[in-house]
Amino acid sequence: MSEGGEKTEQPTPKKERDARQKGQVARSQEVVTTVSMFGTIAVILAMGGLIWNRLTTLIDQIAAIAARRENVSLSEGLALTWDVGVAITIPILGAVIFLAIAANMMQFGVLASLEAVQPKLERISLIGGFKRIFSGKQLVELLKSILKIVFLSVLLYYVLNEAIGPFISAVSCGMDCIATVTDSVTRRILIFSAVAFIIVAVADFYYQRYAHTKSLMMSKEEIKREYKESEGDPHVKGHRKQVAMELVMSDGPAQAKKASALVVNPTHLAVAILYKPDEMPLPIVSAKGAGTYAIDMRIEAERAGVPIFHNIPLARHLYADAETNDFIPEDVFDVVAEILAWVARHEASLYQGPLPHGDIDMQRGDHRPPGS
Repeated sequence: MSEGGEKTEQPTPKKERDARQKGQVARSQEVVTTVSMFGTIAVILAMGGLIWNRLTTLIDQIAAIAARRENVSLSEGLALTWDVGVAITIPILGAVIFLAIAANMMQFGVLASLEAVQPKLERISLIGGFKRIFSGKQLVELLKSILKIVFLSVLLYYVLNEAIGPFISAVSCGMDCIATVTDSVTRRILIFSAVAFIIVAVADFYYQRYAHTKSLMMSKEEIKREYKESEGDPHVKGHRKQVAMELVMSDGPAQAKKASALVVNPTHLAVAILYKPDEMPLPIVSAKGAGTYAIDMRIEAERAGVPIFHNIPLARHLYADAETNDFIPEDVFDVVAEILAWVARHEASLYQGPLPHGDIDMQRGDHRPPGS
């Protein structure tokens, strides 16, 4: 139990924004490693013939230098080796760096946070160091390392065990046969290794998202405190005045089609909930209506692809106790959070015209993820 109560609530957008400003985002290093590995494999496979030709040519050139009876130059051999090494390495390193940056951006976008790189005393604390070493996070890292080692060991054993026969046969065939077998085995090792890394990376990606969200979980008291602080924020007040003017100048049905969700009763009452995380700390009631007005709001919402939630107690409560342009009441935070969670999960298919399904019956549990 924490000071503000048990942390059972999902983090608010403000909490997530504050964490992001501090550089705290869900990031899987395994995804970065795996994407970089795929890039390396792709470049190596694409350059396979060129790399082999460069290396064989280098060997021939060094052999020719060594065979000279006079003017044998070590520096000449080193220069040739350096040129070939650079020509082979630069494209591979370039691909690794580019893909590492791209893999990070795919996970959390462009992030610039000075706070994340500022020196902190607790980072060099001996006690803090021991705590980090024996923390649950380090245990997960250890398990991931063990899992990768086991995967790679099994896969490498399988590949090399199958390659013994072809290698033995290639010895009597000559250098070309050995090169062909080596190329085939190398390709299989690289591909199988990537498979092992992908399995670990996918699991780690979802774990990091789960762990990040869990670390930001809030208690009901923290949400209420944030709510009260937001109400006193002059920026929030100013934005609410702007939104209020827009709402006054438009009617309920017009607001219903711009809403994030519509809560109905199912035909007598309708309440439009609007939530824009970048503009408001909490959802607001953007419109409400009864009778034919509620029916008009429903019609406009259906045409616009706004999800309609059937919840009689919530619709009655919001209609009776919440004024237009007010934040939702504190005692329905949890229920409205479930609505917004459903909206977030299905946002890609919303607001583009009539939806294929009807009302989402919350009392029947239609809004919950399968299996929950």
